[in-house]
Formats: sequence, structure tokens, C-alpha cells
Amino acid sequence: MAKTPRTKIADEVFVELQTQILSGRYTSGDRLPPERELAQTLDTNRNTLREAIRRLEQARLVTVRQGQGVTVADFRHTGTIELLEPFLMVGEDTAEKLRALTDLLAARSWVLEYALDLAARRADVSDINKLSDIRRLLMTAYAAEDRSTLAAGFQHWMSALVDAAHSLPTRWVANPFLELNRSFMEKFPTLWVLDESFPRYLLETEKAISSGDAERARKANRQYYERVDARINELLRQVFVHLVPHGGPPIIPDES
Repeated sequence: MAKTPRTKIADEVFVELQTQILSGRYTSGDRLPPERELAQTLDTNRNTLREAIRRLEQARLVTVRQGQGVTVADFRHTGTIELLEPFLMVGEDTAEKLRALTDLLAARSWVLEYALDLAARRADVSDINKLSDIRRLLMTAYAAEDRSTLAAGFQHWMSALVDAAHSLPTRWVANPFLELNRSFMEKFPTLWVLDESFPRYLLETEKAISSGDAERARKANRQYYERVDARINELLRQVFVHLVPHGGPPIIPDES
């Protein structure tokens, strides 16, 4: 069903207010302007504004109390992973954004490792066949150095690994990470690292799951992502260093 114009406007108002909160224009504890004033500022009507505020509340960016108006929440404490992508787009603290991306890589690896542990014990023949089919497609793309196909295909590979775990909680936890990965690979294709260990990782993981060897699967996952994430982190450092004002603090604080 197509969105109505009102819904589209509410989306725009929501994104504008979300941006102002995540970028620090409004900070934790601030009250948003009164409804009438805010609607005029955003060039919208009060009903549309209320719809946008309701979405902000669902995203845990604000709290609404009768007689107290709309108060900005501490999204660093109340937020969920769905806020990570917009925060990375509009947040002002470059070092904080880099740390968030680095932590995201580690968390993605941990989620997959847990899924692999379950998959080694629960995968059935159809799961193995699906992984095998995807692996062959990925190997063809790897040989051709087709990065766009590799990025899209690897998304299917990771999803198939999670499917093989046959666990609803694992799938629900993994979904935000997989969606973030897909979104960032589309926006920043250069972050796809064509590592020489990739074919070995695919085959080793498939064999480990097929044989029911959870430790072997976890080891293959850990070794691959340690290599790849080290290279991605270096790429991120090179990108983010250009975002630091001349003479400003280093992106990565010296923790020695």
C-alpha cells in the first residue's frame, strides 16, 4: 500500500527531529518546544507532528508525559541498535562513531559465532545444501573479483548460517546486525575486503557444520574475522582521520 502524503510528511518530520537529537542539537533532558511552536517551525500540522513524536517515543528518543511535554531521552542509554545507522550518519563525535563501528564488527562476529555453534548441532540436509549452493556462487564471484556480487552473496551466506541455527532468538538478534551490514555494504562498497582466506573460510565452515563440529566452525569464523576486521578497521581509520579538524584530537585516543 502506497504511503499517504501525510505519512510521508510524518516520516520527514520524524527524520528531522531524530537528526536534531542524534546530532546533539537537542540533548538528554531538553524539552522540545511546545507543540504549536514546533509544528510551525517544521512547517507541518499538529496531527502530523504528533505522529512523528509517537515514532520518536517508540525509538526511545523522547519521553512524553501529560502536562510535561516532550523530553529528550538519553539515547545512549535507552536506544536500540536500530539507532546506530542514523547516528553514524549525523552524529557529531567522530571518535565515538569510529568506536561504534569497530564494536559493531566485533558484535557481528560474536552473533555469527553463536549461530554457528547451534548450526553445527541443528543443521539439516537442506541447510547444508543451501550453504553449499551459496558457497559455489561466492567462489565464482571471488575468482572474478566481483565485489558487488560478493557483498550481496555474502549477505545471503550469513543469513543461511543463522537459518541453520533453527533458533528464533538467534534470528531476531542477528537481524539488526545483518541489516546494518547490508546497508553499509551498499553505501560503502570499498569496505568489502577481498581477503585470500575467504575461500578457505567458506569451505571450512561448511564442512564443520556438515560434520557437526561446533568448535571447528567457531574457529574458522574467528580466524577469518580477525583477519578481515583488522583490515576493515584500518580502512575505517583512514576514512575517519580525514574527518578530524586540523590540529584536533586523534580519532583513536592513546590508551597506553
